[in-house]
Amino acid sequence: MSMYVTFDKQLELRDVADGAETSTAAETGLAFDPLEAGDFKAIIYVTARASTGTVSIAIETDATEGFGGSPVSVGSVTIPVSTIGVFEIPLSSSQIAGLDPDAAAIRVKATLGGTTPSVTYGAYLVPAVR
Repeated sequence: MSMYVTFDKQLELRDVADGAETSTAAETGLAFDPLEAGDFKAIIYVTARASTGTVSIAIETDATEGFGGSPVSVGSVTIPVSTIGVFEIPLSSSQIAGLDPDAAAIRVKATLGGTTPSVTYGAYLVPAVR
């Protein structure tokens, strides 16, 4: 069983104070070497979710912080309608290396669809304590 560190502002992928997303949107990439991070997870905390539409939140990696290449989804979670709470996406260097061997940056992306979707969420990374 791994233990994880607590919230670190430098590993924040999205501030919940940014408000609701009502369409698909990717956040700014964070320079983070997931290939050297060992075991870690993304914490997604949802404070509001519409009772319609679909919402999936993914963690993506890319070779550059600007995400100008072809982002790779390395994990995701679907947020059920009208659900608030905390969701975790377990990640590891070995898993990401198999999916994106050039990964050097990470970001969160919310994909929304259907009729009047909406989600208010925050996201951050927590590395395992060694």
